[in-house]
Amino acid sequence: MRILVCGSSGCIGSAVVRALRWRGHRVVETRRSVSADEVDAIAVDFERPSSVAAWATQLGSLDLDALVNCAGTALPGPVCARADRLHGDGPSALFRGAARARVARIVNVSALGDDGDDERANGVRGGGRVGDRSDSLARSEDGWRSKPRTDDTLLGLDVDAVVVRPALVYGPGSRSAAALSALARAPIQVLPRGAEALLQPIHVFELVESIAALLERTGAARGVYELGGGEVVSGRALIATLRTAQGAAAPLVIASRLPLPLAHIAARWGPCASLGMANSDVLRFFDRRGLTRRNAAPVLLGRAPSTLAEGLLVTPPAPSAFRKPHRASPARWLHHSRGVT
Repeated sequence: MRILVCGSSGCIGSAVVRALRWRGHRVVETRRSVSADEVDAIAVDFERPSSVAAWATQLGSLDLDALVNCAGTALPGPVCARADRLHGDGPSALFRGAARARVARIVNVSALGDDGDDERANGVRGGGRVGDRSDSLARSEDGWRSKPRTDDTLLGLDVDAVVVRPALVYGPGSRSAAALSALARAPIQVLPRGAEALLQPIHVFELVESIAALLERTGAARGVYELGGGEVVSGRALIATLRTAQGAAAPLVIASRLPLPLAHIAARWGPCASLGMANSDVLRFFDRRGLTRRNAAPVLLGRAPSTLAEGLLVTPPAPSAFRKPHRASPARWLHHSRGVT
């Protein structure tokens, strides 16, 4: 297949590109600027609005079989016009243009907890259970609030629309994992009450393997798919596992009963940060739904997803691994995962 991958320089997007090429597909990447000699890349910048008609013309010339959108900010943050463009207006115009260009299958990588009102999407539930918008999303003040609207836009189009909602993604190049890993390395850790929140981390390699399975599915794949890893852990246990994987001795953990709103305030205070206080990026993970309600990963993978410890055996959370994308071959992941599950 000929597949366009938007956001191909990010953690998930770059892994999708490598996995699809390894499986024999022809991939077209997106970059903010493209040189004249790059034949498998196009210039895309969601921060510069493009009309639906312009997208239709550009995508029609590529003769695509499918499109995967992985573009967006990796970490939650304050509401801003940039986040809305990356998660809302930009992808929505892209999807409408792709539908006009008759791209058969479109996959949007969204985020767990961004439920939206999926009953409007023709009642399609796909591999993941859907439901009412969660309370945390309804009161959300972060830049992910436009994702449900974008999901609704895609599901309302006359295409084979797929919305993928992963839990916390870890692995090479993950900024989420980098933030958590930094906290895990602190010799003294001040953890808020929200650190007991339950999470279901999924390794980026297994996430992209699931996405590849959806792209290659014979027949319709339309629906919403929630994807999580092989175990449920608390935020506190996740941080401890990341620390153990780095070979660090047990830290002095100060269990705080601070509610999350107060913890956000304390995280901005310099002395707290120097003591290993969870920063605002990490705290936002504890404030969002972290569990799948029906995990589609086992069906898409054909096996149980790996546990956090198993995933960290393949790609240990060394500081250097979190600063730049890891170039491990998908074959290495497949070989390991078949041996441990």
